[in-house]
Amino acid sequence: MAGTTLAAVLGQQGRRVILVDPRSTCPRVFKAEKVDLEPVRLLRKFGLLQQLLPHARRWTEVRSGYDGRIFKTFPTEQYGINYADMVNALRANLPPVVDYRCESVAHITNSGQLQRVKLSGGEELTSRLVVLTSGISSGLLANLKLRRRVLQKDQSVVLGFDVAASQAQPFDFDSVVYYSVSPSTCTSYFTLFKVRNTMRANLFIYRSAYDPWVREFILQPDQMLRRHLPKLSRVTGEFQVTSKVESGCVDLYSVDGNPQPGVVLAGDAFQTACPSTGLGLSKILTEVDILSTCIPSWLATPGMASDKLVDFYNHPRKLAAGSLAVKRAHNDRCLAIDTSFRWRIHRSLLHLKWQLSSRTQARPRRSRFQPVGRALFNKLQ
Repeated sequence: MAGTTLAAVLGQQGRRVILVDPRSTCPRVFKAEKVDLEPVRLLRKFGLLQQLLPHARRWTEVRSGYDGRIFKTFPTEQYGINYADMVNALRANLPPVVDYRCESVAHITNSGQLQRVKLSGGEELTSRLVVLTSGISSGLLANLKLRRRVLQKDQSVVLGFDVAASQAQPFDFDSVVYYSVSPSTCTSYFTLFKVRNTMRANLFIYRSAYDPWVREFILQPDQMLRRHLPKLSRVTGEFQVTSKVESGCVDLYSVDGNPQPGVVLAGDAFQTACPSTGLGLSKILTEVDILSTCIPSWLATPGMASDKLVDFYNHPRKLAAGSLAVKRAHNDRCLAIDTSFRWRIHRSLLHLKWQLSSRTQARPRRSRFQPVGRALFNKLQ
């Protein structure tokens, strides 16, 4: 997503871009199945949102639930879309100045002037700048004298699957986010959302991919949901899993080492985000937005030394996006499973707030003609 979006934005500027990817189309991959408010804003700014709409399902509101009740409903503009559909739609509409090579990168020789990229088929490309957006693939980092620093091993596991409502009670919502009551479930949250004509489910948990619990869930998702989120159906209605359960495990890491001349790392190639925070796509598109302004100024003067590229790595918006992703991942994990005194208090106060909000949510609105005395009496009750 990072490389394709950046190629599209630079192509709109008239820049000569070569996009290198070993696959002509993005295969189905389990990640980033929805586009939240900030990514929507950025994609609209880039002029790319319209290309995704034929493949997406828009939501106008999201319901938040806890302990068998809804505590908040808020309006929104979000979209459910498969990651592969998102990337392929953008790639199919790349500007003509963007060239494409269906190859793998074998080696990068970088310098302060010209970069040489050797492809697996033997072809060598030359360019003034290389932007590495290889995701979690780390094969080229050693080539660039860079290394990854692990921030949190086994940060989270996400489980994804399709569901269908019972015929007696169809789904009456576009999206629901439901939180667990107890830290013993190791659950961040469970969410349902529409992707085109399918209701998709994601469950975010703080466990290792090798935990027997994960294997049991993959084999028996319906039973495990009823066991660990027993009041969920009060919010969503009855449903059953209709597809194979997909899973993904996330380690949080950041790349250490001095910025290399002629090469910029963006997206997951530089730093991962926990999927439960919903900040991954926002972080990627923020970096694309910053690069779309940095690169023209870099190309306006000779050379591509490291001191130029520091403008990107030290950009306030990039630093803020990366810092927020790390902080949110840590806090969300502690809030869900940490049993220390501090987080027990924090969790109890948050649950109390949700309980009070759910009562307000359920209370009917007072008519504008209702006597003030009766309204005050009802409030006190």
